[in-house]
Amino acid sequence: MVAAVLLMVGCSGGGDDESTPTPSPEASTSGDAADAATLCDDVTADEEAVTVASAALTEVSGLAASRRNDGVLWAHNDSGGEPAAYAIGPDGADLGALRLEGVEAVDWEDMALGSDVLYLGDIGDNDSVRESVAVYRVAEPEVPPAGIGDIATAEVERLTLTYADGPHDAETLLADPLTGDLFVVTKQWDGAAGGVYRIPADAPPGDTPVVMERVGDVPAMEGQMVTAGDVAADGSVVALRTYAGILLWDREEGQTVTDALQGEPCEAPTPFEVQGEAIALTPDGRGYATVPEGESPRLSRFHL
Repeated sequence: MVAAVLLMVGCSGGGDDESTPTPSPEASTSGDAADAATLCDDVTADEEAVTVASAALTEVSGLAASRRNDGVLWAHNDSGGEPAAYAIGPDGADLGALRLEGVEAVDWEDMALGSDVLYLGDIGDNDSVRESVAVYRVAEPEVPPAGIGDIATAEVERLTLTYADGPHDAETLLADPLTGDLFVVTKQWDGAAGGVYRIPADAPPGDTPVVMERVGDVPAMEGQMVTAGDVAADGSVVALRTYAGILLWDREEGQTVTDALQGEPCEAPTPFEVQGEAIALTPDGRGYATVPEGESPRLSRFHL
């Protein structure tokens, strides 16, 4: 049972079919977000060397760019780490930890961001033997300046998940800002294309498993292992990364996330990282950030 610590994040009953995307008030409507080709062709790396200061972040596997706290990135470690999300300042500063009390971090692999909610994916399963996996949902708090104090916590909800076709290893969690659906993209050790599994927006929390149906695959990822992903705040671009590269897809009006991933992606500039398992698109849709595994990792940022 997951312990409650403060605020409640609501959730209703289940759903079956992949939602039809419609613009929501929470989605970015600035009109300034770039398309995939522009990002792939025109972004440049920030030449300023930025090191992540938090000594706790030694095996970063999940990353998300806050839409509530300007310039802040959220990150978490891989398997064996504390059940916590760590806030990183624009200069790499350690802004504190959001600890999820009563939660076990079996194999946390990716993080996604809703309009005001953090999703943390305990979805790793190298041997494909876990009877169920989990996504934890917590309201995104306001982050105090460095040195001010601890980050406020919130009520944690657990989505208990199983795959309709048996266990899979996965390191990628996507949140669709237009529908509220979540998606898990599997990491295929056999070279097959990654499968896309949907978690409906109204999936109920608790110990009763929600069955994730396979709603498609990612043809372009055949022969590659997907290690992270993100969806732009306005829903217009989908990003997936591997150990060696970053691929971006445009999502046209009316398309689902799964539809978009059937198209041809472009390849975006990727920093050299020995173990690259994290990517976050910026809230304005005009860049992205990555952080590798390892002690005192470098924060790499690309922007137009």
